[in-house]
Amino acid sequence: MRIFGLLFGLFVLTSPPLFAGAWLAVQAPAIMLAPGHLVVQTVVEPDSANRAIQVVAESPDWYRSSEVQLDGGTAPRKNTFEFKDLPSGTYEIHVTLLGSDGQQRALIVRKLEVIAHAH
Repeated sequence: MRIFGLLFGLFVLTSPPLFAGAWLAVQAPAIMLAPGHLVVQTVVEPDSANRAIQVVAESPDWYRSSEVQLDGGTAPRKNTFEFKDLPSGTYEIHVTLLGSDGQQRALIVRKLEVIAHAH
């Protein structure tokens, strides 16, 4: 039962804003079984300077990224990103809130372990 909690537990992290209105929260797992289906949920406070959220999942042998454009203060607060078929390994998940000038407004970095499925 303890392993079940480890495998399916989700962690919510928030980033202190680098700029006013740059509040960002991320919900993502810390461990999963291979082949992994990673779901990253983001919540960002609407702000006229927000232009995009970028999520990158990478390991030494695997890389994927996805970006959603934001329409400033009228953008939805929640966005969901999915990456399928992650092979076993250690990953870094980078979630970046970008401003209208293309600069980073907030950043959250998470570690993810995708473990091989035991038979």
